[in-house]
Amino acid sequence: MAVQMQASARKPMKKAPVSFIEPERRCMLIAEAAYFRAEHRGFEPGHELDDWLAAESDIDGMLGRAECPVACSV
Repeated sequence: MAVQMQASARKPMKKAPVSFIEPERRCMLIAEAAYFRAEHRGFEPGHELDDWLAAESDIDGMLGRAECPVACSV
């Protein structure tokens, strides 16, 4: 038999901040971040997908935390 918690004893779930950004703007921010990643490693070929995926993760993480990269002019 499971013990049910009273409503007052439950912790409210924290919701992550939601940021809306136009898909085209998001794509541009990812492309710019991927470019800087490629530049940092000397534009060595063969890492384009890795650069894009890492940049996408970085940008989505910033947007999910409602942060804005320096180049963002929202």
